Amino acid sequence: MADKYIPQVDYTSRDYTSIREDLIALIPEYAPTWTNRDPADFGMTILEAVAYMGDLLNYYIDRSANEAFLATASQRENVLQIAKLLGYIPTASSASACTLTFQNSSASSITVPALTRVATSAVASATSNQIIFETDSAITVPAKVGLVNGSATVTATQGVTVSNEKIGTSNGQVNQQYKLANTNVISKSISITISGINYQNVSYLIDYQGYDPVFSTYLNASGETYVIFGDNISGRVPPTNADIFATYRVGGGAEGNVAANTIKYILTNTVSGLSVNNQYISSSVTGAASGGADAESTDSIRTNAPLSVRALNRAVSLADYSSLVIQVTGVAKAISTADVYSSVTVYFAPYGDKGVQIDGVTPSTVFNTLSTEVKKYLIDKIPANTTVTLQPPTYVDVNVTANITVLPQYRQLLVQSAVKAIINELLQFDNVAFGDRLTIQDFYTAIRSVPGVAYATITKLVRDDSDLTYTITNKALTANVATLTTSATHALTVGSTVAVTGVDNTFNGTFVVTAVTSNTFSYALVAGTVSSTASSGSVNKLTIGDVICDIQEIPQAKTITLTAVGGVSS
Repeated sequence: MADKYIPQVDYTSRDYTSIREDLIALIPEYAPTWTNRDPADFGMTILEAVAYMGDLLNYYIDRSANEAFLATASQRENVLQIAKLLGYIPTASSASACTLTFQNSSASSITVPALTRVATSAVASATSNQIIFETDSAITVPAKVGLVNGSATVTATQGVTVSNEKIGTSNGQVNQQYKLANTNVISKSISITISGINYQNVSYLIDYQGYDPVFSTYLNASGETYVIFGDNISGRVPPTNADIFATYRVGGGAEGNVAANTIKYILTNTVSGLSVNNQYISSSVTGAASGGADAESTDSIRTNAPLSVRALNRAVSLADYSSLVIQVTGVAKAISTADVYSSVTVYFAPYGDKGVQIDGVTPSTVFNTLSTEVKKYLIDKIPANTTVTLQPPTYVDVNVTANITVLPQYRQLLVQSAVKAIINELLQFDNVAFGDRLTIQDFYTAIRSVPGVAYATITKLVRDDSDLTYTITNKALTANVATLTTSATHALTVGSTVAVTGVDNTFNGTFVVTAVTSNTFSYALVAGTVSSTASSGSVNKLTIGDVICDIQEIPQAKTITLTAVGGVSS
């Protein structure tokens, strides 16, 4: 009937409780004689069973919908598949490299073959993780002369080489795929041999002709690597019944970035009198291994994958340059800038490496190597007569100081550790960008998300290069006004909040500056008179403001200082 009331069902409310309530609300319309709402009623039991199943079905419907989109997918395999549809190849793990020094204490020279294995420990155990390296070339270590051992250096790469593994036999069909037997394979190390012909590992089969002996690889979420061949249009189909052999290296990852003087064990080709160490040689050859990186994180893929379709393989707009550079395997972040269209500067950061040496300015070896690949990739994609300059990022250190009050039922130390961890996470490489702006609200939001935090006060948020600290040389206190002298001209102003430390219990604390000269500042302090006298200590301006980076800068955490009160202190 037209005037019959029809209950409205909230289709956006789909959990068990909401479905149950909606079904109960419909009972009077479809079964008016059913008035018993007791949970023991058989009809209510059936109704609740339907609500339960509806809750489950809606959960899976939501999950299926979420997994279909890059921004909401939670399973790494789904993120990888979507990235593949977009033509984006995530950066796989890379192997670290170092310089080894072999010493010979015997009276005869010793030849160390290529692929000799050395390690950080003799065996792996519950308390030690054996990181294995292989020498990149053969060397001859001279004999001992007098009291001086013979010595020779050679570069080594992390991982273990698997040689001539038969991964299958070609069936002559197009788009053949074969899985390598081992996981944690370094994709760049894979070489394929079929009927005596070496196949080349390429990023995209579509870039090659049907007669080209090439293959590409795919790494799934379980760490399994698949070798993919072409279709005689893009890449050659392996001959029918031909055995397919793969040689590759297993290893890689950030764990391979071991410190100097940690590689001391020779695992293969051991000879009496021969020893090894990754010792310090010079400032440029420190002995420490570098360049190792884990596979690209899921969050990084979410950011970079959409960029692969923006440039359409050509650099037209300024943003296209950075979008293209991102597509080079190993590049984590990139941004481009230019004053004129014919001269473009692209800043990029390698994945798993900062891109700069310890001085923060000189490009790292990883950056220089990757720059060569980037230039090669851009050759046919940029306009004629356009010059592209590649530069590493500049990292901006960020200092944070905060006071937190912990709820009574939470352990103070645990909450304090959790707050420090979440601030560090906020400033992790995957969570920041070129030209980033970190607001005070970003930090408050992160801190307040930690269970157990009642409230928090940030007393300092500043770039390290703007963090003002001065040395105290003199102190005085007259008429409840303290005056401190700095060793150099300061930039403090009236109204600045400062933290005084290292002077004494009277002068130390946090204060607001009331007066300044070029090298003194004063603040209110109710205490007895102190005659002018020499003193030590320091003063730091507590600056609170957004951290703003220039286009080539990436923020990173330097000093995080937390003071906690409340909660359970034991």
